[in-house]
Amino acid sequence: MQMIRSFIAVEIPDNVRSEITRIISKTAENGFGVKWVKHENLHITLLFLGDITNEFLQKGINELSAIAQTQKPFEMSFKNISAFPSPRSPRVIWVGVEQGKNELTALQEKIENAFTSIGYKPEERKFHPHLTIGRVKERMSSTKVFETEYISTSFSIKSVVLFKSTLMPQGPIYEKIKEFYFLATDLH
Repeated sequence: MQMIRSFIAVEIPDNVRSEITRIISKTAENGFGVKWVKHENLHITLLFLGDITNEFLQKGINELSAIAQTQKPFEMSFKNISAFPSPRSPRVIWVGVEQGKNELTALQEKIENAFTSIGYKPEERKFHPHLTIGRVKERMSSTKVFETEYISTSFSIKSVVLFKSTLMPQGPIYEKIKEFYFLATDLH
């Protein structure tokens, strides 16, 4: 049985990815032992599914289609850079979600509940809206990256994407399996 490594995410517009890539480039010049996320791979993961069967994938597509029917687009922006578990001992470096945090959290919860109903085992950790930009490979000698002031332009989230992830020696390759556009709109 073939397994498909996959996850559900929201994509970031190219102009905002470029802003973040510039920050990464400046930081990477300082020679930190960090594996930075490539420009084209910047996204916000809502649910990491891991290796799933084609049957589960089809059920998941049905669930995401149903959610997209009722989901309204929303505005989002990023602000500042931090790390898990903390900037003093970083393992994952991320950009925080400023505007749209509540909407993103509600969307993630809807998706997680739908996938739990078809057999997904949810993570113990509570969802924390963020955009991963790097993974620390060795102890960082400087925490200057966390002093970077960053506020992105606001952008609209109008869909979620089901991605396939193929692990390669040079880094993961992400391919869209299907994009689910939000159909509910405000009628103001």
